[in-house]
Amino acid sequence: MTTFEPKRLEPTDSRYPEPMRNLFGALATPDIWYLGNLNLLRTKGVGFCGSRHASKAGLAVAADCATQLSQYSITVVSGYAAGVDMASHEAALANGGNTIIVLPEGIDHFRIKKAIKQVWDWQSVLVISYFPRPAVWRPDRAMERNKVIVALSRAVLVLEAGDRGGTLNAGFTALEMEKPLFVAYFEQMIDGRRGNRQLIEHGGIPLQRSNKSGHAELRHMLELMGSDEPPPAERLSA
Repeated sequence: MTTFEPKRLEPTDSRYPEPMRNLFGALATPDIWYLGNLNLLRTKGVGFCGSRHASKAGLAVAADCATQLSQYSITVVSGYAAGVDMASHEAALANGGNTIIVLPEGIDHFRIKKAIKQVWDWQSVLVISYFPRPAVWRPDRAMERNKVIVALSRAVLVLEAGDRGGTLNAGFTALEMEKPLFVAYFEQMIDGRRGNRQLIEHGGIPLQRSNKSGHAELRHMLELMGSDEPPPAERLSA
């Protein structure tokens, strides 16, 4: 059972997220089912995308970025899979930030996962799904869900993408939607990181580590999102 009864957000509601209205072409704009703090839709968000089988280095970069962005009240927007999704949500909540979980299935299937239960706070979380409440997970729904993550985000961050699959597709979707796309840059971009190279070659902005702090360098992302403060890497390394 979910913590409480999901609520319906209809397209006629003024709170319905405007970026989602253009995603469905000639199809009717769907209702959204949600749990948690709907006000998070009005915050600035960064979409986190990456493999459920990400490396330790990839997960560390995801957690680092989520932690830094949380200090600027920037919301993490991601799915709910193992790997990058969960690392990003957990780091945001553990550091006083907010997070939006976009489901690839109906909201009746949602449960708070054990890995994140200790840091869970319904005031800091919004869970949404535009699929019918009983809809089960399917690969095509996971792919479509990624479009919503991109649409709800001011910028998108790809941590580790293979040469095919949902993460790579989400990166290209961000480029098509003309959202700033940041792609984690690694010295070795092989195997599960081949997609990172592709996205950078097509216009993704390489996200590198600061030599001074050892943390991901988010200055450019913060500037694009309207922050005139320097990134908090110095505070994090104290």
